[in-house]
Amino acid sequence: MGYNTLAVMFRNALRNLLNLDDPPERTALAFAVGAFIGFSPLLGLHTVIAAVIAVVWRFNKPAIFTGIYLNNPWTLAPIVAASWAIGRALVGAPEVALPEMSLGAVATAGFWRMIAAQWRQLLPFAVGATVLSAASAAISYPLMLYILRAYRRKSQKTEVINHEFSD
Repeated sequence: MGYNTLAVMFRNALRNLLNLDDPPERTALAFAVGAFIGFSPLLGLHTVIAAVIAVVWRFNKPAIFTGIYLNNPWTLAPIVAASWAIGRALVGAPEVALPEMSLGAVATAGFWRMIAAQWRQLLPFAVGATVLSAASAAISYPLMLYILRAYRRKSQKTEVINHEFSD
């Protein structure tokens, strides 16, 4: 899946958000909750968490899922790196001692023992990802609310104009 395909998918998802029947405040909230989940440190569980929250809080599913998929295969590596860097700045972390990477090394138990020994890097990652989650939700709610309200105002004006010309 290329960059253009992801861009088209995101544009389509945004177009779908703009045409939902929910009030703009509720759609923006579902999107912001999705963004919070998407940046959370619980990698691999984002979809499950979003589905449970969407059902329990009766959020609009397209809105919450669009929010969680801001974090996607193209953005995952920079988000993980930023999460770890922010967390390391806030709580500190021991130096990273990664084993030599080679195809043969990956098949050895020693390689995986060295990777497992880096578990102390999880705390800075979790702290940083939580900070990014809160920031993404705080930014995405007012931004999405503004976009939704502006789109609906424009749509209502267009409907009025079209209605006047059809009479």
